[in-house]
Amino acid sequence: MHLDLWKSIVLPHFLQNPRYIKSTTDVTKLQTSLNLSLARALHVYGDHTALLADTGVPPLNLVQYTRLAQFHFRLTKTHSDTLPATLFKTFNKPLALNNLHLSTLDYHIRNSLHQLHIDPLVDTLPHMITLPQKCRESVYRNILRTTISTLWRMELFNLAPLHLPHNNCRKASYIHIARDDLHRRDLFKPAQYLRSHLDKLPLLCLRT
Repeated sequence: MHLDLWKSIVLPHFLQNPRYIKSTTDVTKLQTSLNLSLARALHVYGDHTALLADTGVPPLNLVQYTRLAQFHFRLTKTHSDTLPATLFKTFNKPLALNNLHLSTLDYHIRNSLHQLHIDPLVDTLPHMITLPQKCRESVYRNILRTTISTLWRMELFNLAPLHLPHNNCRKASYIHIARDDLHRRDLFKPAQYLRSHLDKLPLLCLRT
């Protein structure tokens, strides 16, 4: 299917350096390019929110949170004795988030941790401290993946609250149709019907 090919060849280009993007406007522009690229690859031009959710492609702002949290974990937990970690600790003071300048890397890292409800002073994996660094980072990445799936699911459900079933918004209509499927544990995976061997694009067009 074109989706697997797009995810293996095109998507990595959008996910390479999101942690270095400081402007939300730039993230929005990159998200627009990603949406159009995916739509053209699948020839499905429906609602982008629905298309991303069904194909398992998380919004770039959530990906950015993940990358920055992983970067912080690497600098403070698994590679804390390296020169980059020493410089990070030296130049990034423990100020309140609202006292940090919006252009600094420290602000974006701290904001990401705040959005993900992660305490920067607590080791998330204290019971795995003796394991190899790559193993700890892999486990941490999987934890973040679950966290991002939960946040993404909440964002989607907020578009169509159950107490407003007659909302005619296209996004809301999709959420009501796909609500059960959106409860899948890992939203990074496509919806179940897209993992079958049948022709899925007609149904994807109808759902989105």
